[in-house]
Amino acid sequence: MSLLLGVLGVGEAVAACRKFRLRSRGRWIEAEVLGAREDDDGEGGARFCPLVSFTPPGGRKVVAESPHYKTYPPGTGSFPADKVDVLYDPLYDPLSPERIEVRGFRGDGPYKTAITALVLFGCVVLVLSQMVF
Repeated sequence: MSLLLGVLGVGEAVAACRKFRLRSRGRWIEAEVLGAREDDDGEGGARFCPLVSFTPPGGRKVVAESPHYKTYPPGTGSFPADKVDVLYDPLYDPLSPERIEVRGFRGDGPYKTAITALVLFGCVVLVLSQMVF
Protein backbone atom coordinates (compact mmCIF):
# COMPACT_ATOMS: atom_id res chain seq x y z
CA MET A 1 0.00 0.00 0.00
CA SER A 2 2.81 2.38 0.92
CA LEU A 3 4.64 1.62 -2.29
CA LEU A 4 1.56 2.38 -4.38
CA LEU A 5 0.91 5.64 -2.54
CA GLY A 6 4.58 6.57 -2.90
CA VAL A 7 4.55 5.94 -6.64
CA LEU A 8 1.37 8.00 -7.02
CA GLY A 9 2.93 10.75 -4.90
CA VAL A 10 6.05 10.86 -7.07
CA GLY A 11 3.90 11.01 -10.21
CA GLU A 12 1.90 13.93 -8.81
CA ALA A 13 5.10 15.72 -7.71
CA VAL A 14 6.59 15.41 -11.21
CA ALA A 15 3.33 16.68 -12.76
CA ALA A 16 3.29 19.64 -10.35
CA CYS A 17 6.88 20.57 -11.29
CA ARG A 18 6.07 20.41 -15.01
CA LYS A 19 2.93 22.54 -14.60
CA PHE A 20 4.72 25.10 -12.45
CA ARG A 21 7.61 25.32 -14.95
CA LEU A 22 5.20 25.78 -17.87
CA ARG A 23 3.16 28.44 -16.10
CA SER A 24 6.17 30.31 -14.74
CA ARG A 25 8.24 30.55 -17.91
CA GLY A 26 5.74 29.74 -20.64
CA ARG A 27 4.72 32.15 -23.36
CA TRP A 28 1.30 32.76 -24.82
CA ILE A 29 0.87 32.54 -28.57
CA GLU A 30 -2.15 32.58 -30.84
CA ALA A 31 -2.80 29.21 -32.42
CA GLU A 32 -5.08 27.91 -35.13
CA VAL A 33 -7.64 25.33 -34.04
CA LEU A 34 -7.43 22.33 -36.35
CA GLY A 35 -10.22 20.38 -34.68
CA ALA A 36 -10.96 18.33 -31.60
CA ARG A 37 -10.18 14.67 -31.05
CA GLU A 38 -13.03 12.69 -29.51
CA ASP A 39 -12.03 9.98 -27.09
CA ASP A 40 -13.83 7.58 -24.76
CA ASP A 41 -13.56 8.52 -21.09
CA GLY A 42 -13.70 4.88 -20.01
CA GLU A 43 -17.15 5.20 -18.48
CA GLY A 44 -19.23 5.32 -21.64
CA GLY A 45 -18.94 9.09 -22.09
CA ALA A 46 -16.95 11.17 -24.50
CA ARG A 47 -14.19 13.69 -23.98
CA PHE A 48 -12.84 16.22 -26.46
CA CYS A 49 -9.24 17.46 -26.76
CA PRO A 50 -8.48 20.41 -29.06
CA LEU A 51 -5.80 20.01 -31.70
CA VAL A 52 -3.92 23.24 -32.44
CA SER A 53 -1.18 24.52 -34.71
CA PHE A 54 1.22 27.41 -34.06
CA THR A 55 4.66 28.63 -35.08
CA PRO A 56 6.82 29.95 -32.23
CA PRO A 57 9.20 32.82 -33.02
CA GLY A 58 12.26 31.45 -34.79
CA GLY A 59 10.88 27.92 -34.69
CA ARG A 60 9.07 25.45 -36.85
CA LYS A 61 5.35 24.88 -37.13
CA VAL A 62 4.04 22.84 -34.18
CA VAL A 63 0.90 20.70 -34.18
CA ALA A 64 -0.07 19.69 -30.65
CA GLU A 65 -3.03 18.30 -28.77
CA SER A 66 -4.18 19.67 -25.46
CA PRO A 67 -3.44 17.27 -22.60
CA HIS A 68 -6.68 18.44 -20.99
CA TYR A 69 -10.19 17.77 -22.20
CA LYS A 70 -13.82 18.73 -21.77
CA THR A 71 -16.79 16.39 -21.74
CA TYR A 72 -18.58 18.28 -24.49
CA PRO A 73 -17.48 19.24 -27.97
CA PRO A 74 -16.38 22.77 -28.66
CA GLY A 75 -19.39 24.55 -30.09
CA THR A 76 -19.79 27.49 -32.37
CA GLY A 77 -18.17 30.46 -30.70
CA SER A 78 -15.92 28.35 -28.47
CA PHE A 79 -12.94 29.32 -30.58
CA PRO A 80 -13.69 32.63 -32.34
CA ALA A 81 -12.32 32.64 -35.89
CA ASP A 82 -10.81 29.22 -35.17
CA LYS A 83 -8.08 30.87 -33.06
CA VAL A 84 -7.16 30.20 -29.44
CA ASP A 85 -4.39 31.27 -27.08
CA VAL A 86 -1.87 28.56 -26.22
CA LEU A 87 0.73 28.56 -23.45
CA TYR A 88 3.93 26.75 -24.48
CA ASP A 89 7.37 26.41 -22.91
CA PRO A 90 10.02 27.80 -25.29
CA LEU A 91 12.88 26.85 -22.95
CA TYR A 92 11.95 23.19 -22.46
CA ASP A 93 12.74 22.20 -26.01
CA PRO A 94 12.66 25.06 -28.51
CA LEU A 95 12.72 22.62 -31.40
CA SER A 96 9.76 20.66 -30.07
CA PRO A 97 7.46 22.75 -27.83
CA GLU A 98 4.53 20.29 -27.77
CA ARG A 99 4.00 20.66 -24.02
CA ILE A 100 1.10 23.13 -24.08
CA GLU A 101 -1.99 24.40 -22.32
CA VAL A 102 -4.92 25.68 -24.34
CA ARG A 103 -6.85 28.57 -22.80
CA GLY A 104 -10.09 27.12 -21.47
CA PHE A 105 -8.61 23.60 -21.25
CA ARG A 106 -6.14 24.08 -18.40
CA GLY A 107 -6.93 21.25 -15.98
CA ASP A 108 -5.69 21.29 -12.40
CA GLY A 109 -3.19 23.94 -11.43
CA PRO A 110 0.31 23.25 -10.15
CA TYR A 111 -0.58 24.06 -6.54
CA LYS A 112 -3.50 21.63 -6.42
CA THR A 113 -1.30 18.94 -7.94
CA ALA A 114 1.48 19.68 -5.42
CA ILE A 115 -1.00 19.48 -2.52
CA THR A 116 -2.22 16.13 -3.84
CA ALA A 117 1.39 14.90 -3.91
CA LEU A 118 1.94 16.07 -0.32
CA VAL A 119 -1.25 14.33 0.84
CA LEU A 120 -0.14 11.10 -0.82
CA PHE A 121 3.30 11.34 0.78
CA GLY A 122 1.60 12.05 4.13
CA CYS A 123 -0.46 8.88 3.72
CA VAL A 124 2.74 6.92 3.05
CA VAL A 125 4.30 8.27 6.26
CA LEU A 126 1.14 7.46 8.20
CA VAL A 127 0.92 3.90 6.88
CA LEU A 128 4.62 3.26 7.48
CA SER A 129 4.47 4.73 10.99
CA GLN A 130 1.52 2.46 11.82
CA MET A 131 3.45 -0.56 10.59
CA VAL A 132 6.59 0.32 12.57
CA PHE A 133 4.99 1.34 15.86
